Amino acid sequence: MPIIRPMTNEDLLAYRRLCSICYTYTDTHQPEPLPEELLRIRMGAFDEEGRLLSAMMQIPYSVRFEGQTVKLAGIGGVVTDPTSRGQRGVRRLFEEGLPRLYREGCVLSALYPFSHRFYRKFGYEWAEFWQNVELERRALRADLRRADEIVRVLPQDDDQGMREVYEAYIADKHLAVLRSDEMWKELRSGTPWDSLKHAYVLRVGGRPVSYWIGTMHKEGYHCTLYIKDMAWTCQRGLEAVFAMLRDMNEVESVRVRVQGDCDPRLLVDEPYDVGWKERCEGMVRVVNVERALVLLAPPPLPGTLTVQVTDAQIPDNDGCFTVNCDGYSLVVSRDENARPDLCCDIQGLSALIAGRHSFAICQRSGTVELVNEKKTRFCEMLFRRRELHMNQDF
Repeated sequence: MPIIRPMTNEDLLAYRRLCSICYTYTDTHQPEPLPEELLRIRMGAFDEEGRLLSAMMQIPYSVRFEGQTVKLAGIGGVVTDPTSRGQRGVRRLFEEGLPRLYREGCVLSALYPFSHRFYRKFGYEWAEFWQNVELERRALRADLRRADEIVRVLPQDDDQGMREVYEAYIADKHLAVLRSDEMWKELRSGTPWDSLKHAYVLRVGGRPVSYWIGTMHKEGYHCTLYIKDMAWTCQRGLEAVFAMLRDMNEVESVRVRVQGDCDPRLLVDEPYDVGWKERCEGMVRVVNVERALVLLAPPPLPGTLTVQVTDAQIPDNDGCFTVNCDGYSLVVSRDENARPDLCCDIQGLSALIAGRHSFAICQRSGTVELVNEKKTRFCEMLFRRRELHMNQDF
């Protein structure tokens, strides 16, 4: 059986080489030594001789959810040596890791899967669409309101209010990451003259109202701008971003990944001119059932609901949880003697908490079973739809 433990600095080269095999990376030089706190998030499954069989990173993030800040574990860098498949290395990593994340106070976990079916075995459920848009800049409306001032932001400069705009923007965004200084440094790295990287802050009345960060890509005479990140604090801030793009004569087309609160088809004269592609991507898992239920916005309808949950990886999540709502706040308690109104496994509850789909759709999928139909209205209001904003790759 594989031995599960955090990596040491001596293991990092083996991990990098394994990533090269599984993800077609080509950088296999000896990595720089990492401090203890960064080694702890790199977990490996080793054989008795110390050979790395499987590995993953369990990266701690602080994210926004229902207007609150919660701990989320981002799962990334999941690899298995092709010669070691079938030895259940990844399964053992989840079996060890998920209960530990629970004990460490993690509430949710998320990942971007190679296979949704594979990660459903560990309680994760599909929760996010990626909406990728491509448009010709000349298609943008001429009447979009412009900023009073446009400021170029270089990596070595003050951010000119970029973080201020971002934190205001994500205040009500579900699963948006609160970025650390290191995350901002990485995001802002690069300049127009060394890596075709652009970053601008737009101001109205002297205040920052939006920003965008993007990279130019040229194919012959055709130049496409890929927007990597953008945020705004008001409608004019959003319009100012696209008005600026419309004026960039050196750009022919723009590609941007947008969230549910922005539809560029409304910012052009002809919606047919916008290419639109959706992909099923991110998955979410509840790590702590009781704390996840408490996070939900209380419906204006008073009521109670007892949810029976089964969790194959985290025994502390097994059992009945009663939600009491007075119309203003929620109280959640364990009650093993209560009769359940709703039954589901952790995958089904994860779908309900994430809220990408309505309660009715989750019912139709067969992942949740409503035992007490008198609770239908309360369930629909408690487990409402949400637009997720999973904006950090891991």
